[in-house]
Amino acid sequence: MLPEQHDILWTFLTIMCSIFALYVFTNVIQVCRGRENVNTTKWGVVFGVFLLVVFSMTVHVMGLVQRDQMFFFFFRQLPVVLLLLLVWGYFFKSEDIESQSEPLIRAGYFFACVSILLAGYTNWLPQQRSDPPPVGGIELSGELTMEEFTEMGRVIVFGAKQVAGQKAIGKGQCPLCHTFDPGDNIGRCPNLFGVEERSHSRIKEDRYINDPIKIGETDSTGIVKGKAEEVPEEYRRSGPYAFSGEDYLRESLMCPSCYVVEGYGKAGDKVSPMPVIHKPPISLSPLELNAVLAWLQAKDTPGDFAKVSIPLPSPEDTAKKEEESSGEEEDRPVFVTGNEPIEEIINTLGCPLCHKIPGIPGAVGELGPALYEKVNSPKRLKDPNYKGKAKTAHEYTKESILNPSAYVVFNEEAGEPFPDGVMPQDFGQKLSVQALDKLVDFIANTEPEG
Repeated sequence: MLPEQHDILWTFLTIMCSIFALYVFTNVIQVCRGRENVNTTKWGVVFGVFLLVVFSMTVHVMGLVQRDQMFFFFFRQLPVVLLLLLVWGYFFKSEDIESQSEPLIRAGYFFACVSILLAGYTNWLPQQRSDPPPVGGIELSGELTMEEFTEMGRVIVFGAKQVAGQKAIGKGQCPLCHTFDPGDNIGRCPNLFGVEERSHSRIKEDRYINDPIKIGETDSTGIVKGKAEEVPEEYRRSGPYAFSGEDYLRESLMCPSCYVVEGYGKAGDKVSPMPVIHKPPISLSPLELNAVLAWLQAKDTPGDFAKVSIPLPSPEDTAKKEEESSGEEEDRPVFVTGNEPIEEIINTLGCPLCHKIPGIPGAVGELGPALYEKVNSPKRLKDPNYKGKAKTAHEYTKESILNPSAYVVFNEEAGEPFPDGVMPQDFGQKLSVQALDKLVDFIANTEPEG
């Protein structure tokens, strides 16, 4: 469960609280109507107010995310329900209604039923096995099956481990911008559901043939559009070289601006904000890139690999990858000491994926604001919308790294703020004091080139 999602437990419990308040209200009205000496209007108003308050809280909880749902339920709604229970008991005692069962017994019975229903519902849901992932993501053997090969691609996209409260993001960084489920079109880049099927038809479209560059022309990445035989040798597939859906997918990863899906580009859909994933900071190897391609071709038909055209790697390739993986300690958490060169620190943290950073080769990301902080920081400190605690440009830069949500930069080109919550919130755990100071000193002095 991610922090930006709703949690079914808190949703279920808050609905049950509303049902309980409705049950109490109905019970009180029935008791009042059965006795002439009980003030129906007074008690009806009291318990009606409780019902409205609890119901409004339920509606409010529905609009919260997981972490806020839990806090609101325990510290807002639950105390109101307990107060309702006390007032209910006072009602019975003050009106001397001896023939009714005690409210505590009624409440206990009600919430016992709730617990049984919740237990039954959670057991009815499809269960998932959650074994610890292998160290280093996926084990490589001399010969891989296609299932293992596509799983390698999935791990590169989403990572081997899902950490509670964090997005599942692997080395490829794809989930930062893309979505993968049918109908989920709220990402900043195209939904990749059905991408294998689209790859075959897209290469025949006139827009692909001519825009933003024509087939046969060379992009700034050095990739020749629409020419499978011109792909760098280490990433090139074997012939024949008739351009195919597989080639389109490979080109999309290695040359994102060779074709830009309408509505997802810059400069009138001429430039893609997507980084080139075989270059720093992502730097997928040929084997890793092929694994991702195989997963993209197979992901919409689990267990069926008929559409996968990527050949399995040779035993020599997998042995080389296994040797590299064993030396990389992939399972080790990212931590920057400050002894590294500034370029290495920035690439390790993945900043070039989203930001344009002067002085850092390959840092041309456009998903986040350009880091011209020598110029921008003083302006943002004076912005009426700035609610942070920084007083100087240096403090603002540090705050932006450690607490990105303190101020969300307005994207003037898009006419709206950059998305909040995308930049990682845990850089404070990945940077030593020395590394943080080194990074802040560099970023605080960046300005547009020329």
